[in-house]
Amino acid sequence: MSPPSTKKPEQAALLEVAAREKPEREETKSSARFSSPRPFREWQPEQGQLPPRYAREVLGEGHLASFFVELREVLDFSPILSAYTKECGQPAYHPVMMALLLMYAYARGITSSREIERRCETDIAFRYLTGGQRPDHDTVCAFRVRHLEALRALFVDTLRLARQAGLEKLGHVLVDGPK
Repeated sequence: MSPPSTKKPEQAALLEVAAREKPEREETKSSARFSSPRPFREWQPEQGQLPPRYAREVLGEGHLASFFVELREVLDFSPILSAYTKECGQPAYHPVMMALLLMYAYARGITSSREIERRCETDIAFRYLTGGQRPDHDTVCAFRVRHLEALRALFVDTLRLARQAGLEKLGHVLVDGPK
């Protein structure tokens, strides 16, 4: 004789309906280029935010943060993206956003992960670059350690692109200097 079921018939029917009607994930336009088997948190730096409504308009086209956002179309982030292979836990911050955040912070002379976290809350350029997201200092530090070699290559490519664009100086990172 089998033990009686603890689920009520109404509950079992609801669970079956919920399992059948689970929505499929849609691939967004912004993440189509950066495909990975693992989902990332949505990252849209062009999306309006309050205050101010459109940070790029406030910063201007010539701002250094705008340059870094435009780098997402040119640089090869595949070494970083390939490290995200399985889906587990909460969705990660988008690796392209995290890489650009670190490169922008370094160009501004900010190397402390705690200071980067603070700037993501208070500085409009950092908020624009992250699309309003605020990664904490542990996340920033773990990302930096995990992708150190790939970030080095991205820094070199960024300096080459800055030189081609006619920038003699990229924040505090000089094109012809030892940094």
